Amino acid sequence: MMLRVLLPTDFSAHSYNALTYAQQLFSKVAVEFTLFHAYEPTALQMLGNISPQRLATIYQNLKIESVQQLKLLQSQILETNQPELHQYAIQAYEGHLTEGIAAFEKGAYDYIIMGSKGATGLKEIFLGSVTYSVVSLQQEIPMLIIPENASFQTLEKIGLETDFKKSYSKAVLQPLLRLSKIWGAMLHLVQVYSNPDLSALEEKHLQHLKSILKDIPCSFHVIPRFSSLENCIHVFEEDLAIDLMVLIDYPLNFFDRLMGKSIVKNITFHTKLPFLILPTPN
Repeated sequence: MMLRVLLPTDFSAHSYNALTYAQQLFSKVAVEFTLFHAYEPTALQMLGNISPQRLATIYQNLKIESVQQLKLLQSQILETNQPELHQYAIQAYEGHLTEGIAAFEKGAYDYIIMGSKGATGLKEIFLGSVTYSVVSLQQEIPMLIIPENASFQTLEKIGLETDFKKSYSKAVLQPLLRLSKIWGAMLHLVQVYSNPDLSALEEKHLQHLKSILKDIPCSFHVIPRFSSLENCIHVFEEDLAIDLMVLIDYPLNFFDRLMGKSIVKNITFHTKLPFLILPTPN
C-alpha cells in the first residue's frame, strides 16, 4: 500500500532539508508525497484602502506564483535520481499554513513532515514558531519534525518517551511500528522520572506496551528530570545515540515533565534530533 506524506514547504532551506530527509527515510517503500504550500498576502500588500477587485487580483497572483513555485520544485525533484516507488503531487492553499493543515481530516495522510527553524523562547526554539503553531493544533495525523541541522544517516535506534501513566493502543503506535519494521530499528523506551519506582498501574501499562512491541527489539531506560533542555537532548543524541525520538500526544507536556518547569525562556539551543509526534484519539 502506498503511504501518503504531506510535505509543507515555504521553499526555504529548512523545508527543503525536511523533504530530503523524508525521501531518504521512506526510500524503501512506495510513497505519494504532496508538496503543500500555503499563501496569503503580506502586511505591506494589505495596506491602505483595497477594493474587492484589487484584493482578488492579489490573491490570484499569489496563487499563480505558488503553483509555479510548486511545479518548479516538483520538476527539480523528478530530475534527480528518485526511487521509482515515489510519486509527487502539489497543492497550493489560500490562507495560513495552520488553517490549511487544520482542515485535513484524520487519515488524510499517514505522516506530516515539517522542517523546523528556531526562534525565541523554548517552545519556538525547539519547534520553530510556525512549526510550533502547527503542532499546537494537535492534528490527528502523525507529525515528524526535522530540525534545520538534521540529516538522515540511517534509522537504527528509535527513542519512545513515556511516563506509563496512560495505556496506548497498537493503532496509536502504528506509525512508529511501521518505521521500525522498514529499517529494522531497535526501540529504546525512555521514562523521565521524579520517582524511579513504577506504581502498580504504571507497571501494568509498561507490560501492555511491551506486548504491543513484542516483535521489535527493545531496551528500557530511565532518566531523571534535567535542569536544561541541552542536557536532556545530549542524553538522547550522544549517550543513547538515538536517531529519532517519538513523543505521544503532545510534546510540550514532555518537556514540562522533563525539566520540572512550564516555561523556559532565552534558550539558544538547537537540536539535530528529529521528533515524531503520535496523536491519540480526542
